[in-house]
Amino acid sequence: MIDIKKKNITLSLPIETNDKLEKLAKKYGMTKSGLVNMLINQVDEAGTIYRQ
Repeated sequence: MIDIKKKNITLSLPIETNDKLEKLAKKYGMTKSGLVNMLINQVDEAGTIYRQ
């Protein structure tokens, strides 16, 4: 198994954004941190936050 180092962080998000994050995480069977991690990795691979 791969040992992944983690760091706890605190994010201040608007309530509506947190609600959307919770709904998406539940929809895809992920944790909120897992969803954020996946989205950050997708942006990193694409090289931009904008649609191409």
